Amino acid sequence: MDFGKKIKKYYKEAELYSSHGLLTEALEKYKSIEGLVKSTRNIRNRDGILKQIALKIELTVQKIKKLDGPKTTTKVADDAQSLMKEMFSFDDPEAKGSSALGGAVALAKFGQYDKAIEELNRLLEYDKLRLEAAKNILWCWVQQNYTDYAVSLYQKWRKNKLFPPEEANTIQDYFNALLGKSDSDHEIDGLESQRTVEPDSEIDDDEMLDISAVRFVLPRGPKEGENIELDISFQSGKYIRMIISRKEKDLIDSINPGDLLKEIVFYSPVAIFSGEGYVSSKNEIDAGPKKGDYSLEIKLIKIVS
Repeated sequence: MDFGKKIKKYYKEAELYSSHGLLTEALEKYKSIEGLVKSTRNIRNRDGILKQIALKIELTVQKIKKLDGPKTTTKVADDAQSLMKEMFSFDDPEAKGSSALGGAVALAKFGQYDKAIEELNRLLEYDKLRLEAAKNILWCWVQQNYTDYAVSLYQKWRKNKLFPPEEANTIQDYFNALLGKSDSDHEIDGLESQRTVEPDSEIDDDEMLDISAVRFVLPRGPKEGENIELDISFQSGKYIRMIISRKEKDLIDSINPGDLLKEIVFYSPVAIFSGEGYVSSKNEIDAGPKKGDYSLEIKLIKIVS
């Protein structure tokens, strides 16, 4: 491993240790970086790097002192610490993005499912990483008890022929075993030919408030991560429908049927509340004054607050 890669590796490890409260371990990594840089003269911006690392060391020492010394620093379980190390060693030079897969798997194992899924979804575009990324995505959803959504996602992948035949059989076997452990009553065989499974809703239609608008974060596309607000054009119980102008191409491309929106804010004339929703359809309107615009339908799955 060349010098630059080693510095980056140590720095990432230090930051991860620090984010999990492992201050003593983080301090050791920062000092290792400092020692490497000091022992090498021909480094570009050497003084600047040393200043940054010195600041990191100082801040970490201060945090340790506030916790009454390194003995009170949180200690991670041996398996978790091994996982952190594995995260940074998972780097196949022949597979672009492989180190990112290691990082995403580590996030998932620490229960940071949303962040892990976000990273794993990006890796589906890499042929050599697609299968492992998909398996970990399904695992993350099942771990959160979103089994119906995991099944819906699996169906979509199969129908879109995301995997070559051999990998399709592998992920089918994996998902069958995963569902078996979760006591699910779903059967995977032939599932891709069935109607897409929609997650069950916890909401009773009779108790559903009238909704005038929604706000949520876009899950992908040119506007990924942006908060948008849409007015409701029609509501039937837990199903709400919105119209997206054909001029909003970036917005149209940023949300698809099958997406699970975990943080939606709902605006009602009598209350503002948040919850989760499943994108049940997105269709181009082919007649009338709105021809060319898109109709987006979301099924409300649960109300959180």
